[in-house]
Amino acid sequence: MDKQYQLQELKEFRVLVENLGEGLYVTNKKMLPIFVNRKVCDITGYSKNEILGKSLTRFLIGKSKDKIKMELKKRSKGYSSRYTLKFRTKKGEKLFLSISGVPSFDKKGKFNGAIAIISDITERKRLEDKLKERTNELEKEINKRTKLLVELYKGVGVTEERNRLAREIHDFCSQNLVSALLKIELCERVLDKDPERVRGELVEMRKMLTKSIKSNRDIIFRLQLPNFHRMGFATVLRQYLEEFRRKTGIVYRLNLKLDTTLPTRIQLGIYRIIREALNNVGKHAMAKNVDLRLRTDKNRNLHLIVKDNGKGFDLNRALTEKKYTKHFGLKG
Repeated sequence: MDKQYQLQELKEFRVLVENLGEGLYVTNKKMLPIFVNRKVCDITGYSKNEILGKSLTRFLIGKSKDKIKMELKKRSKGYSSRYTLKFRTKKGEKLFLSISGVPSFDKKGKFNGAIAIISDITERKRLEDKLKERTNELEKEINKRTKLLVELYKGVGVTEERNRLAREIHDFCSQNLVSALLKIELCERVLDKDPERVRGELVEMRKMLTKSIKSNRDIIFRLQLPNFHRMGFATVLRQYLEEFRRKTGIVYRLNLKLDTTLPTRIQLGIYRIIREALNNVGKHAMAKNVDLRLRTDKNRNLHLIVKDNGKGFDLNRALTEKKYTKHFGLKG
């Protein structure tokens, strides 16, 4: 009865071992395999007869051959370890295998071989590499954009413009980049447990970073000082108005009668005033159209009118009420 019970236990144990979700690899004291379960065959593509009694090094690639020799020495000295090997399947495909090895001993306590659990981590490795690549790209983009912004800020003389752009960088770009880094940390934590979730997070990260790059480009566009000498004031202004239309959807109409001999510093001042005015239109007016009229009279005085069809405000109230008097008009 006891013998039958033992045979039944042995049979159940073999069924369990053969159906493990991980590969089981057992060696003798010469470190040659004497048993592998079905999962090892599924992973590698080799049959049991092709694996048993063969040195593991014949299936490995590159530096993994030297690595396994070092690991097997540890086993003969009674040490356990976990490591990764690069393996070539029967079909010639390259796999990354995670190995958890422990030494085994006979009844007298002498070294008798090793037992290893084998996991195919090829997909995880691919995701890790992709994650690392995205992280490096993100860091490069942050450094690149930061450097550009620092350089471009040197040419911006309007404090209000700087403060507004700084808020935009903080509220949108910086928060998106921080969110992306948090997603990277999340991916690293769940990479083994939930690869599908990692893929989803990577897709979201790509969308987030694409928005950040677009936002950075918009900010850089607004920071760049125009080259009036090369293109002329009218061309520069029309380029800005086209960008404003594309970004806000507000249709513009420009009536320009400007003396082109105006000093560059005057042209630059007018350009900044127009940009500030249009920024307010886009931000507050809820307008669909805006008209700009800019001309110089015979005395070379400048006349600028910016008119939109937005919701407007009460001028008398803005001029008389105390709480509005400090915030009406343009500084500069």
